[in-house]
Amino acid sequence: VLRSALSFEEEDSQVRFDEASRRLILIKHREFVALSLNPALPPIRCDSRGKVENVRFSLNHRFAAVQRSDAEIEFMDLLLGNSFSHTCKGAGSKARWRILSFHWTGTPVSDFVVVTSAGVEFYLVLPEKETLKVVKTIAHSVAWAVYSHATRLILLATGPQDNVIHGLQIQPQTIVRLPKFDVQLAPPLEP
Repeated sequence: VLRSALSFEEEDSQVRFDEASRRLILIKHREFVALSLNPALPPIRCDSRGKVENVRFSLNHRFAAVQRSDAEIEFMDLLLGNSFSHTCKGAGSKARWRILSFHWTGTPVSDFVVVTSAGVEFYLVLPEKETLKVVKTIAHSVAWAVYSHATRLILLATGPQDNVIHGLQIQPQTIVRLPKFDVQLAPPLEP
């Protein structure tokens, strides 16, 4: 199955793993294929209507969140065939920022989270209204972020040397800020 799906020939092809939906995603410039780790589930193939930078599937596999640009995510309803776009706010930043990552959490307090270089945005997805509702935003200058779906934990690297780590855990009823900590950097090597 993987051998035939990995026949992308363009240079801009990418392979990603969506931890939450447990799918291996093969992205070609204008299409993507999502293969389940469970061989009983069929692959999801989607000819997209534009550039695909990243894709994440909702936990019930009904929706695909498709990153189209540094600031825009399209939500595709794979069951009904409709879609709507959302432009992220950059955690209220007026400066230039970009999306670093986004994830489906499956929690009642925030079922979708977007990490940008300006902070974190927590949303509820309202497909019947074709919109997202902002639950909370946290402004931080973020260099990189890591998300663990098993614990719903986001680690954000901030600070002038990207060594100050902030933790956020998305629990069923609240979003918990963990105490920040500094990672000691090794001294620079002598030339």
